[in-house]
Amino acid sequence: MGDEIKIEKEIDKNINYIKDYLGVGETFDVIFREFRVGRKRAASFSINGMTNDVVLSNVFEELTAYRQEDLTINTMQKLFYSRATHSQAKLLENMNDAITSLLSGELLFFVDGESQVMVLDARSYPARMPAESNIEKVTRGSRDSFVETIVFNTALIRRRLRDPNLRFEIVKVGTRSQCDIAVCYIKDITNPDLVKTVKDRINNINIDGIPMAEKAIEEYIVGGSKWNPLPMVRYTERPDVAAVHLLEGHVCIIVDTSPNIMILPTTFWHHVQHVEEFHQNVVIGSYLRLVRLAGVMLSLILPPLWLAMVLNRQLLPESLAFLGPREPGIIPIGIQFILAEFGIELVRMATVHVPTAQSTALGFIGAFMLGDFATRVGLFGNEIIFYTAVAAVGAFATPSMEFAMAMRLFRAILIVLVMLFKLPGFAGGLAAVFLLLLTSRSFGVPYLWPALPFNFGAMKDVLFRLPIPSKILRPAVLKPQDKDRLESAGAKEDNQSNNKDEKKEK
Repeated sequence: MGDEIKIEKEIDKNINYIKDYLGVGETFDVIFREFRVGRKRAASFSINGMTNDVVLSNVFEELTAYRQEDLTINTMQKLFYSRATHSQAKLLENMNDAITSLLSGELLFFVDGESQVMVLDARSYPARMPAESNIEKVTRGSRDSFVETIVFNTALIRRRLRDPNLRFEIVKVGTRSQCDIAVCYIKDITNPDLVKTVKDRINNINIDGIPMAEKAIEEYIVGGSKWNPLPMVRYTERPDVAAVHLLEGHVCIIVDTSPNIMILPTTFWHHVQHVEEFHQNVVIGSYLRLVRLAGVMLSLILPPLWLAMVLNRQLLPESLAFLGPREPGIIPIGIQFILAEFGIELVRMATVHVPTAQSTALGFIGAFMLGDFATRVGLFGNEIIFYTAVAAVGAFATPSMEFAMAMRLFRAILIVLVMLFKLPGFAGGLAAVFLLLLTSRSFGVPYLWPALPFNFGAMKDVLFRLPIPSKILRPAVLKPQDKDRLESAGAKEDNQSNNKDEKKEK
């Protein structure tokens, strides 16, 4: 908004400035109202649809009920400390900050002769209540998920972590949008260098607005190559998942207007884990995790590996001689895979974009088109449909849509390389994918940790769902200040002394 502008004592100057700056009269949603506080003029500005009228009516009734003889001097101070009964109120002297608060949904209250403005937070955003996540569903566990309102999301996390060291540091991004972003971390656990890096990168964002919310923020702060398809952060809609990662030493970024919370840094293994595993028995949870990991791996290598074997039949042992179509068909096998991948992507996008009532019907139509009819007319072989379907199901086994999309892209590239170079193309493409995984880093954390560099204790934890009582160490790669999850010695002594005092009192 340019240079700092002070609040004028003459109320008309303040009123005219805001009316001219915000276009009051041109835009209908900026509400201007004049009052009398004793013998002094007062005025308020608010945004229609973003304030709670019932709360404001009660506040105005208190503010305007003063006797005129009590308001001769220090009017604003008396109103603020004696009559502003609303819990969220503040005094500002800077017009720029006042207008930012107004555009965020807060109410401005001016009094003639005062060089301060009272800001009342009686916001009532259009919002939906927490409901079950559509992406991270569970058979057992909490059914609440994040919503588009930042204060609701911070409350959902605070409800699970009643830690006095839990911090939500607010940052505004966008010279025009002034979007609220909360950097969430636990002060005595999270590495302060990581927190500083995240805040510095957010503060260095120079753009007029971020209407795409969390995705725009990610592209500014992840660093490294912007063309790397691997997700460097993890998104979640579940408060319990965010709370678990905060206790490990991660940082969460909450963007107003988005129900997706960004968790960073992340590794490959974060994208193949699901909260469902922790609501099952240890053995069952480990089994589910291994099945999910196997599904993700099969989604990447199964179609290109099968294609490489079929195109190099002379290398197949007799036990695998059954692989491959009995009849070549009218379209080359590699092209069939490309067309099948293209068809699955089309069906997936169409089911997302059409209304829910039509998505089921569209799914059936796509299945018949890509399956039964396509094989009957000879466009696709049965094995092509089978392996493509297995790969598609395996990709959807991960709760991370970004990681699933990256695996589908890698699979398509591998298929093209096999078509061009056969088995050497498959080996070279797989080596390139592994090299990309090996060299990628998320906020300084190696993407394949704890596999590379190897950490035996952490590797057990990512491969298997270990019992909760045995998970006492936080991930070493995050360099947490508090390395274990046990109660500190100081806290134990305090608790013991408190217990002794209670016993003495009894």
